[in-house]
Amino acid sequence: MTANLHQLADANLIEAIREHARWQEDAVCVEQDGLLLMAGGNATPIAFRNCAARLDPRLSAEEALAHARAFFARFRRGFTLMLRASVDADLAAQAAAAGLLPRGESPCMLIDTPLTEPLLPPGVRIARFDSERQVRDAVRINAEAYQSMKLPAAEAEGYFSRPSALLTPRVHGFVAYRGDEPVSTALTIVSGESAGVYWVGTVAAARGAGLAEACTRLATNAGFAAGARVVTLQASPFGEPIYRRLGYRVYDTYMSFMQLPPKAGAA
Repeated sequence: MTANLHQLADANLIEAIREHARWQEDAVCVEQDGLLLMAGGNATPIAFRNCAARLDPRLSAEEALAHARAFFARFRRGFTLMLRASVDADLAAQAAAAGLLPRGESPCMLIDTPLTEPLLPPGVRIARFDSERQVRDAVRINAEAYQSMKLPAAEAEGYFSRPSALLTPRVHGFVAYRGDEPVSTALTIVSGESAGVYWVGTVAAARGAGLAEACTRLATNAGFAAGARVVTLQASPFGEPIYRRLGYRVYDTYMSFMQLPPKAGAA
């Protein structure tokens, strides 16, 4: 049972790559050579933008890296390998030996029971995505919030260049408003028996009020309400204490390695 939950959680991370491709203008997402390969809306070689993940565990690390390099060479782009320590340790070692840049690690976490509904501070309400307005408000929040993790605002906005694509039964998003001002957000991507919480963020002026936790509670429960047996996330250093307090537990480690783009003028 536990192993099955881990597999479901991993499957949601893979599905999240596909979903992020749907949100970006001009993205190309293919499954070939045992890999999921996504060339996103611009050339920045970051996760969920220009990235690769191994689908077939029988594919050797050497072959996986070679196929990824060949794919992104067509676009003259770098890319990020998105890895899980328990299944991709060989690929991580191959990436390091080949000179790809390690981009850090974060805990993969999951929960398999719904959470109690949040209690909101006075003057705060939370709206669910039902129009592009809420999506755009969520993007505005994260464009500010993710700068604390060194993601420029323009890059955060680039993930959502097709806001209408988030208005689907696969995505359940929430925006907290203090008065009329959007201040915190989280969303869930549903993939069959699993769901994943992504894009949790709060503007600096509203931090410390428990709003990210409130949005995470709603996003988590939306996943279970949609039929998920497990809800997963990859925690940032800012979010991990919140998720642990909610009952999420670590089941793996997420790792990433960046292949830099070719130099201008290189053959």
